[in-house]
Amino acid sequence: MNNKVILNKTNTLDIAKELQSCVLMYDYLGLARSHKWCSEMLNSIEDFVPSEDSLEIDFNQIVGSKEFVKFKLAKSYFNLKEFQRAAFYLAECESQPAFFLYIYSKYMAILKKNADNKSDLLNNVDASFLDSLENLRAELSTKYYKKQLDAFGLYVYAIVLNKLKLTDESTNILIECIKKRPSMWCAWLELAGLVKSIETLTSLNHNALPQHWIKDLFLAQCYMEMSLSEEALNIYTVYCQKGFAKSIYIKSQMAKCYDNLREGRECKQTFEYIRKLDPYNLDFMDIYSNVLFVLEEHVQLAILAQEACEIDKYKPESCCIIGNYYSLQNEHYKAVNYFKRALKLNPNYLQAWTLMGHEYMELKNSTSAIQSYTNAIDLNPKDYRAWYGLGQTYEILKLYSYSLYYYKQAYLLRPNDSRFIVAMGDVYAKLEKWDEAKRCFIKAYTVGDYEGSSLCKLAKVYEKLNEPINVAIAYDQFSEDQKILKSNSTLLTQELSQAYKYLANFYLKKMKLDNAYDAATKCLEFAETRQEAQSILSQIAQSRNALREQEQSAAGSSTNVDMEIGSNPVQNDDLASNNQMNQINRHVLSPSLIALDNSDNPNINDTNTSLNLTSNQHMSTEPVNQATSSSSEVPTNSNSTQIQQDSDSESEHFFSNFNIKKRPLN
Repeated sequence: MNNKVILNKTNTLDIAKELQSCVLMYDYLGLARSHKWCSEMLNSIEDFVPSEDSLEIDFNQIVGSKEFVKFKLAKSYFNLKEFQRAAFYLAECESQPAFFLYIYSKYMAILKKNADNKSDLLNNVDASFLDSLENLRAELSTKYYKKQLDAFGLYVYAIVLNKLKLTDESTNILIECIKKRPSMWCAWLELAGLVKSIETLTSLNHNALPQHWIKDLFLAQCYMEMSLSEEALNIYTVYCQKGFAKSIYIKSQMAKCYDNLREGRECKQTFEYIRKLDPYNLDFMDIYSNVLFVLEEHVQLAILAQEACEIDKYKPESCCIIGNYYSLQNEHYKAVNYFKRALKLNPNYLQAWTLMGHEYMELKNSTSAIQSYTNAIDLNPKDYRAWYGLGQTYEILKLYSYSLYYYKQAYLLRPNDSRFIVAMGDVYAKLEKWDEAKRCFIKAYTVGDYEGSSLCKLAKVYEKLNEPINVAIAYDQFSEDQKILKSNSTLLTQELSQAYKYLANFYLKKMKLDNAYDAATKCLEFAETRQEAQSILSQIAQSRNALREQEQSAAGSSTNVDMEIGSNPVQNDDLASNNQMNQINRHVLSPSLIALDNSDNPNINDTNTSLNLTSNQHMSTEPVNQATSSSSEVPTNSNSTQIQQDSDSESEHFFSNFNIKKRPLN
C-alpha cells in the first residue's frame, strides 16, 4: 500500500513551498477554509523557513490597478459577511480574481439568505433559494461555454451544480478544475463527497485525476466515507512518517478512522494527543464527545463540555459537545435544545441532525426523529447512522417494510457492521421470514458480532423452526463465546441464563446427565433460572438413580445367565442383545452433541435448516457407528445424524460440522 502513496515520491520541501503559495493565494481570494487547511498543514512541517523572495509575491498585479480599490473594498465587506455589498462593487470588474470574488459573494449571499429565512429547523428548502441558484448557474454557464472561467470560477460553478443535485455535471466540472489547479484542496474535498462507489473512485484514480500529492488525501477521504477505514489509515500513517506527524488535520482523520473501526481507546488517545498539540482547537471535538459518550466516560465528557463552553460556547461543535453531555445524563430535552442551537448556528451541521434524531427517539417523538434523520441524509447520503436511525424509528412504529429498506441502506454503506445485519434479522423474524432471519444472524456472527447477540437470536429462530439440535448447538457456542468475552450486558446475561436452561433440559432429554448437570449448575448463578435449575437437578438425580438400578439389575441378570450357559440357546441370544442395548443406554455422549437422536427433529437433514455460512453444502447425514468396546460395534438408528466429535474443542466442533468459519473474538 505504502509504495502507491504519491507522497513517497514527493519532496517535503517542495510540498512546503506549494502550501506557502496556496496560503497567500487563498487568503487573497477569501477562501477561508482552504486557507486555514493549508496553513495548518504548512505549520506541521518542522524546520521549514520560507525565503524572503517567496513572501514578496504581489497578487495585486493579477487584479490590476484599475480594479485594485474596488477589489479591496469588496474583500473587506466579504470578510465581514456583507456578501451582497461585496458583489455590488465587483459587478463591473473583469479580472479573474474579481469575477471569482463577485460570483462567490453572490453564492454565499444566497446561502445566508436561505439560512436566515428558515424560521423552523424542520422546514423544507425555500423555492426562492432554488430559483436564485438557477439564475447563478445560468450566469456561470454562459462564462463556462465561452471558456472564461479559471480554476476558482469552475469551483463555484461546480458547487452551484451540486446544490441543484446535478451531481454528474458537478463531478465533471470539479475534475476540470483540479486539472487546472491540482493544489486546490476545496475542490478535492467537494469531489470526494460526490464519489458514490469504489468503482467510480477507481476510475477517477486511474484515468481522470492528476498525479498530485493531495490526491492521496482525497483517496483517504473517499475510503473513510466508504467505510474502508483501514486503507485510509494506511495513507495517513505514511503522511505522519513523512513530516506531518503534528498535523491537526491528519491526526483528526486518523482518530475518525479509529472511531469507524470501533477502536474506542485508540480514538480517545489520538484526540487527547490533538488536544495537547492545540488545547483551544474545537474542530472534530464533537466526534471526540461521541467517543466519550459511547465509552460512558462521564467525567471526561463533563470536562470537555466545560472547556468547550469556555473557549467558544456559540460554536456549533461546542453546542454538540454539551448536547452529548446532557444526553449521557439522560436529560434529553436539554440535549435537543443544544443540538437545535448548533443547527441555528450552522444549518448544514450533519452531526447535529443525526444526534438530534437520536434524542427525539429517546423522547418517543417519532415524527421529529424521522425529519431529523431525513435532513441528515439530504446533507450526506453516506451517513449510515441516519439510515440506521430511520430503520429503528420505523421498526418501533411497526412499519417493518420501511424499516427493512432503511436497514439495508445502512448495511450497503457498512457491509461488515454486524449491528445492521442483526437489525435486518430482527425485522425478518417479526415478519416470520425465518430463512432470511437465519441467514442474517449467521452472517452477523461471521463478520464479527459486535453486540454478541446473533447466536442467541439464531437459536430462537431454530426454536420456531422446531430444530432442537440446531438450537442446542447455537446456544452451546453462544455460552462458550460469553466465557471468552465476559460481557457485562444485562441483556446478554439474561440470554445466557436462558441458553443454559435450554441446554440443561436438552441434555436431560437426551440422557446426557453429566452435561445436563453442568448446564443446570450454571443456571443456579442466575436469579431468573435458579428455581427451574433446582427442579432440573432433582430430575437428574432421579435419572441417575434409575440408571444405577438398571446397572445393578443387569449385573444380576448376567450372573444368572453365566450359570445357565448352554442350557437355553434362545435365551442366550436374547440376553446378549439386552446387554448390547444396555451398553448403548449407558453410553455417555460427549459435550459436542455426539449421536443425538433426530426422531423429534424431522427437518434436521434439510439443507435449508442446517447452519451453513460458506456454501450451500449439505450437512452430513451418513450414520456413523461408534464402538462401545474393543470387540463390538454399536448399531445406530437409521434416522439419526451422527455429529462427529472434534478432538480439539467443543467450539471447533460446532464450526466443522456446519461449514462455519469461526470469526475471531475480540
